[in-house]
Amino acid sequence: MGLKRNTAYNIAGAASSIIVALVTIPPYLHQIGEARYGVLALVWLMLGYFGLFDLGLSRATANHIARLRGHAQADQEAVFWTAMLLNLGLGVVGGLVLYFVGGPLLYHWLKASPTIHAEAVAALPWIAAAVPLATSTAVMTGALIGKERFGMVNLMQIGGMLLFQTVPLLVAITVSPALYIIVPAAVLSRGVILVPLFLVVKRTLPLVGRPHIDRARARELLGYGAWVTVTNIISPILSTFDRFFIGAILGAASVAYYDVPFRLAEKTRIVPIALSDALFPRLSGEPQDRAIVTSINATAVVNGFMTPLTVVALLLLSPFLTLWVGADFAQRAAPVGTVLLIGAWVNSLAQIPFAKLQAEGHPDWVAKAHVLEAVPYVAGLWWALHQFGLVGAAFAWTARVAVDAALLFGFARMIGKVWAPLVLSGALVGAGWFATTVHLPLVARVAVGFGVVAASGIWGLASSAALRIGMAAVWASACVRLRGLARPPKSARRNESGTVRNIARNEK
Repeated sequence: MGLKRNTAYNIAGAASSIIVALVTIPPYLHQIGEARYGVLALVWLMLGYFGLFDLGLSRATANHIARLRGHAQADQEAVFWTAMLLNLGLGVVGGLVLYFVGGPLLYHWLKASPTIHAEAVAALPWIAAAVPLATSTAVMTGALIGKERFGMVNLMQIGGMLLFQTVPLLVAITVSPALYIIVPAAVLSRGVILVPLFLVVKRTLPLVGRPHIDRARARELLGYGAWVTVTNIISPILSTFDRFFIGAILGAASVAYYDVPFRLAEKTRIVPIALSDALFPRLSGEPQDRAIVTSINATAVVNGFMTPLTVVALLLLSPFLTLWVGADFAQRAAPVGTVLLIGAWVNSLAQIPFAKLQAEGHPDWVAKAHVLEAVPYVAGLWWALHQFGLVGAAFAWTARVAVDAALLFGFARMIGKVWAPLVLSGALVGAGWFATTVHLPLVARVAVGFGVVAASGIWGLASSAALRIGMAAVWASACVRLRGLARPPKSARRNESGTVRNIARNEK
């Protein structure tokens, strides 16, 4: 019941962010223009990349606090303060580095008018100040995740998202759309949430001692976080460099035609991400046999939900974009978005083995998978952009996440149990994409779309139920075997009881 409730909290938080984005993106595009919006998207991506100065300590905090469930309160407090103080210092260092290298990065990676470029450079001090705010927030959030306080985590995140999205927009409308005005408004609104978040952490752990760094805990946290850091370094390259390349090759305005559908495709993953986030602290404390059963069942749930959802999203993306941001924008963005939706479907499935590997203390395997993907992906992205433009970038990203999913399922020892239903689900998703690319009469398109949606829905329910039933049988059989190993045979129990009686008689 707790896992379902925590997943529901995560879905509610993600859904709220989607609603806020749907409401605010059109007025942002109208108020500040496509070029400024593209630059703003690149600025937040650059800020996210400098979040690598977290050194994986937020994830390590969640993992260690979850593993310390039932231990002394002082142990959990030591983990929190050690991670918090380390991350605050690392965030300050990261902010300083961003301040000094941000100008050259923007100069080399951004094609924009001199006015907009100057606005972005003028906002750099505020962007740099956001780095320690982000690293501190991450540790506090990690501590609450380790305690499975997902309701409070999402409440804080919803409040922060509302401020972060609406305050800069109001400032752009009432004061100025210049980046050196709206970026400080965004950073200050992000910082406001730190005070209530810390008060919640203080009460939840609780925090009663003085802030200090425990050297032993620091070594443990940094040892775990080192591999998470490798992932944090490589992951932004894999997830965000497409937009930097687009800005450098095609210009800042083209970033908007890619970033908007990319954000929409990302939003389809709210259930898988919500489930994997809720699973992480649970898997951190489970035995290995139980963890793999839980993970495969979770994969079945994700597949059963995501396959029909993705097919529906493929068929509705172009009409939705037309109504939401206009026909001209939709004509350029919709072909990109349909390819990205396929990648989002694949990536949603990979969330479960990703959480399982890190929860079991194997963040190194996740990092090694990302390292293997990095160079081929960047090379393929550069070639695809020059050959096929924005659609080529979308295909490169989708191919990369497909390779990533295969590696993670293999490392997590799950691929043999899940590959068959996932391949058939992939065929249905491919059929949905094909229906969006062929030019058919309206009646035929509706009929094809309805057929694919119905087939994917039926298959999603059937595959999910079959996997869950099968894994339940595997777990029941494993429990029987474990009980048989733990309980000696009758002859041994008779010999043991006779030995005990003989010892008792001798003592008398």
